[in-house]
Amino acid sequence: MGSITVKGTYVPGFKDSPRRPNLYQDLGLWQGTINIQLPAGTDRNILIPNERIPGRDPFDSEENQDFLIRRCKLKGVLGYQILPIDKDTAAPRGHHASRVIEISLHKKIDVQPNEELEVELQGFED
Repeated sequence: MGSITVKGTYVPGFKDSPRRPNLYQDLGLWQGTINIQLPAGTDRNILIPNERIPGRDPFDSEENQDFLIRRCKLKGVLGYQILPIDKDTAAPRGHHASRVIEISLHKKIDVQPNEELEVELQGFED
């Protein structure tokens, strides 16, 4: 499997991460996301991760959601692209429609609002 590097701009978070401590803990991630606004015309395959995992927190049960994830790397730190989806229909629930991807990493890194970032998304066909 190959990878694709995309460039975008960091935009401050949407503050849902405190509701999902088990998701982050189970995946070995720092609890929080880095939201990256991608350019207009970004391919849907980049916006929608390719591996499904079950929701792990009471918030996810209440919202009837699972997650799509994809391994990634940002500033040399490994993590996942994360997108909540409806458990029954698999319809995306994140901010993908506005071309924002959410990245969570194995450790916290410093990013500044409007900082230009490059993220390597893994799991694409060569």
